[in-house]
Amino acid sequence: MKRETLKRLYICCALLCLALVMPALAQENPSTPRAKLIAEDAVLMSVTATIEATDFSKREVTLKGPLGNVFTVIVDQRVKRLNEFKVGDAVTADYYVSFAAELRKPTAEEEKNPMVVVEAGGRSSPETSPAGGGVRWIRAVTTIEGLDRPTRTITVKGPLGRYVTARVADPSLLTQTRIGETIVVTYTEALAISLEKVSGKTRK
Repeated sequence: MKRETLKRLYICCALLCLALVMPALAQENPSTPRAKLIAEDAVLMSVTATIEATDFSKREVTLKGPLGNVFTVIVDQRVKRLNEFKVGDAVTADYYVSFAAELRKPTAEEEKNPMVVVEAGGRSSPETSPAGGGVRWIRAVTTIEGLDRPTRTITVKGPLGRYVTARVADPSLLTQTRIGETIVVTYTEALAISLEKVSGKTRK
């Protein structure tokens, strides 16, 4: 019950950020059609992974999953003692995966400038949650690394070499894409709402 309440709270915060950010995205390329985004397209996922890198000033933790996929999450302010985590630690994380606003071929202009960051309200202050004040929308030219049609998720590799998993609002788009294809994806940063060490396991 508690987790379901937290889930609804975070989805509401994410939708508030959408209201702020989507007009800015539309101004950048008003002719680009965009999929309709709804609350149900935010999904809570759990993973056991190894910490590959940390940036405590930004509350960013880069994780390597069991299949070798590497991705970065923003850790919620409710997760305490973040500085006690270190590279090599085995952890379990619950995190929200964003929904993809678009899946399409990049334009020539986008190929020259493969990543655009649109930030809603700037980085959150220490007293607020990243979901409420620091969600960043990122539009990137990416390569498809994985497709999971049952869960409607797509894993892509961005121009900085980071792997991102996003949920697709229109599942029919997954039948039109192939692994290795280059596409444009607009997504939010993943938000981790829990991060716990796996007792006794640290990479040497």
